Amino acid sequence: MIMQPPFTVNQLLDLKGRLAGTDVRVSGILHYAFEDVAIYHWPKSESRPEYESSIWLETGSGSLRFDDEACLSMNGKLVVVEGVLVLPDERFRGCGHMSLWPAALLARTLERV
Repeated sequence: MIMQPPFTVNQLLDLKGRLAGTDVRVSGILHYAFEDVAIYHWPKSESRPEYESSIWLETGSGSLRFDDEACLSMNGKLVVVEGVLVLPDERFRGCGHMSLWPAALLARTLERV
């Protein structure tokens, strides 16, 4: 199987309506902090205001979760995340903490570039 190159965060957000519910790969800068577990657009010079260039990361329910130590070591680094793109529930204006992010990624893999 040939792996498709990852989307940038901005590319993925521009296509979110079409790609919602599908498996995607996205590259960007990992933010792994209290109330800010997300991937942000790279390069920063192309970032949009506020949270418009970032995607909330989550692992879903059950026993799967992020490895804190591994994620903290990648915080602020360029990463590629694979998972399913999720749009906000229609009762909220966004995803993640305080509904600040325009989309979420139900992450399956996270690796440093």
